[in-house]
Amino acid sequence: MKQGQGAEGETRPVVYELRTYSLHPNKLREYLDLTSKEFHLRTAHSKLVGFWTSEIGGLNQAVHIWEYGSLSERAGVRARLAGDPEWVGRYFGRILPMLQCQENALLTLLPGTQLSLPLNKGVYELQTMQMQGAPGLWSKTLSQWVQACERARQNAGTQAVGVWGSILGHRQTAIVLWQHPDPDGCLALADAASSLPEGDTLAPLVIGSHSKLLLPHAVSPLQ
Repeated sequence: MKQGQGAEGETRPVVYELRTYSLHPNKLREYLDLTSKEFHLRTAHSKLVGFWTSEIGGLNQAVHIWEYGSLSERAGVRARLAGDPEWVGRYFGRILPMLQCQENALLTLLPGTQLSLPLNKGVYELQTMQMQGAPGLWSKTLSQWVQACERARQNAGTQAVGVWGSILGHRQTAIVLWQHPDPDGCLALADAASSLPEGDTLAPLVIGSHSKLLLPHAVSPLQ
């Protein structure tokens, strides 16, 4: 697991912010075009992991994941953005009327896992699972299920990019980000996972789940 440095040398896990913007349907193209042109003003301040638009499982949405060494680092970034007239004037102030709502959650990688950045282009699937109990009760079981899914699909090009648990936002929530070579990989993964014994072990720990098919935007480091 990635780690950051806290006060007096304290080691803290790197945190990831998952942001979801729901846009007015008639403003989506304008938002995406402006993002292509001006989003470098945002990425100059902190590390963007990925930026996608939703294709299935959520419409007219932009989904992005940011990496921070700590919540204090994030607070500093947000303060600098608020004081950046170019960012506010050329981008942020212009997108506000385009947004219906914004949601975010703070995540950390599950113990024993790490971010695995794909080398090839593809499509992405964001799985959100509502789990029973604290992460210590389900994190190992979930990690084992993810690994089993990867083994089942290793020759087809599907890979897990990251496996997280929420620490702020909806609690007892697990997030798995997959990359597939094409959209049919989502269906193939679901089919392969249905026959895994690790799935039988995981199922009693899952209250509910939701998946989104995501397409990478031009500004996304993950393509």
